[in-house]
Amino acid sequence: MKTFKCAIIEDSSTQRKLLEQIIEKNKNLKLLHSSSASVESLAEVNTLKIDFLFLDIEMPVMNGFEFLAGLTIQPQVIITSKEQKYALEAFEFNVTDFLLKPFSNTRFEAAITKAIDKAKSVKKKQPESKLVVKHNLKQVELNLHGILYVEALGDYVKVVTEERNYIILSTMNAFNKRLDSENFIRIHKSYIVNLKMVERYNHEFIEIKNKKIPISRAKIVELDQLLNCID
Repeated sequence: MKTFKCAIIEDSSTQRKLLEQIIEKNKNLKLLHSSSASVESLAEVNTLKIDFLFLDIEMPVMNGFEFLAGLTIQPQVIITSKEQKYALEAFEFNVTDFLLKPFSNTRFEAAITKAIDKAKSVKKKQPESKLVVKHNLKQVELNLHGILYVEALGDYVKVVTEERNYIILSTMNAFNKRLDSENFIRIHKSYIVNLKMVERYNHEFIEIKNKKIPISRAKIVELDQLLNCID
């Protein structure tokens, strides 16, 4: 069976240690990160290719829901909380399971089994032409072929499609890595374009649906080659 990579975000060092020990004993799990919630830990977790996230809710610097809202990855999330009152809100975030502390090893294993089954199901159903992103605290499935361009907006990116725009918490570098490199190119520090949507261009800008997008000088030759339109 595949080894599933995990991260723990938990304020209590005692609870963190307990989870670390349980995960260490499970041959199907591998721990990559363990800490309390913070801006730094959120940034690190977003760079990791984790399958499961064990997440506490009540934490002093950043609570669990704020942490969830800041995720740019889509792991199976298992909430670990001593307060049952957070369960309803947690499931509104589409979490996989909610473990009420203190939980037994049997209950933990049941949550892991559920997460593994869900991870396998998501992988089977996810078409290669689709991209799952988080927009307005909800997971949204984007059709890659329908993306016109992507624009940098500070700590966010704006994904522009023919139907609507999506504001997603992500760096341009991170989002660019998730796109099909054959059809998308970053032509400027602030723009990624879908090559199939380019209507016209010169060596200063690209035009897509009446939107003029600047081209970095360093990208002109590569763009010429990709569009097979060398002057």
